Amino acid sequence: MSILTAGIVIETKDLWDELQGALPELPVRVLLEQPEVGDWNTFLERLERLRPEVVFLDTTKLKDAMADSIRRIKSISCSPAVFALATDAKPETILAAMRAGASEFLYPPFAEHLAPALERVGAEQKRSSPVLRRGGRTIGFVSAKGGCGATTVVCHTAVELPRYTKGRVLLADLDIEAGLISFLLKTNSPYNFMDAAKNTHRLDETYWRALVSNGISGLEVITAPAPPAKHSLRPEHLKSLISFMRSQYDWVLIDLGRSLSNFSTSAIEDMDELFVVTTLEIPALHQAQLIIRRLIEGGYGRERVRLLINRSPKRYELTLDELASMLGVPVYATIPNDYGTLSESYAEGKLLPPSSSLAKHFSRLAMKIGGVDNQEKKKFSLFG
Repeated sequence: MSILTAGIVIETKDLWDELQGALPELPVRVLLEQPEVGDWNTFLERLERLRPEVVFLDTTKLKDAMADSIRRIKSISCSPAVFALATDAKPETILAAMRAGASEFLYPPFAEHLAPALERVGAEQKRSSPVLRRGGRTIGFVSAKGGCGATTVVCHTAVELPRYTKGRVLLADLDIEAGLISFLLKTNSPYNFMDAAKNTHRLDETYWRALVSNGISGLEVITAPAPPAKHSLRPEHLKSLISFMRSQYDWVLIDLGRSLSNFSTSAIEDMDELFVVTTLEIPALHQAQLIIRRLIEGGYGRERVRLLINRSPKRYELTLDELASMLGVPVYATIPNDYGTLSESYAEGKLLPPSSSLAKHFSRLAMKIGGVDNQEKKKFSLFG
């Protein structure tokens, strides 16, 4: 059975203990735990953001409000299955729960009935899953060398992109050497892209949703394993993973880490665009030049390479045209240097505040990637 995501709303201690004793043996990833609903607007907003497939709802103290509570939970866009829990099995309570739309009614002991109930939900989810979509835009980011900031660029751009585009956005960390995205975005999923790549035979929407984190509005994240990560992935598995991600999202932004490796090269082949992120330091420019040359000589179209100058100074020793001539592709965008503000944000465990000057440049980059119309672009010049 595929892993199901779940929310738990249980106030009764006996039910809580019973469920906690049963769940560790089952393929369930808990996204939400709280003793009661509290404010309904806040609760439903949280459900919309986390999108659990199952909600375990303690009905023992709801009484007349039980039916309304189940209907409210079912009304959100992902319409999770509601498992109504009670300490006993009164026929009138069971009937009211099922009429309100509960998928299951459970009472202790859970061990015998919980697994089959979850299997039924998983099977229903699989039957009702939409046909995989095709054509999501896939964009890679690679640092010319360590310290050029590709991870910073891709994280902030991915957070901004949903503001200017329609559809689903995924941020994927394929940097097997550093894997910093989980740290920067404070994701809490115990799973990573290796779990998906090693199980391409069972990849479907239900299984995938158990792997990603989705605590940021409009953005889902699949992380890298904790470094140092050893892998034995074959290129075809990585290609299958990228193809699946493309089918599930309208935008996929991928952090490839620094430089090019056999691993990242096999991933790049299936990307629509690749951002080479460099600073103006001579070693970084040299590495950027080598990466771009290797890409083009290997058959990756020059028009698909995007050169991004990070931590750019206020005054250039070379013009943008001279840089383009040196590196073989035009400069797509520049991001100014604001190391102090960025360091302060990271020290506080946060990304840049939206009001900061640097964050606004990432916002403009997201607009350009997202193809905001010309009138909007004129309001936000990337280079001035």
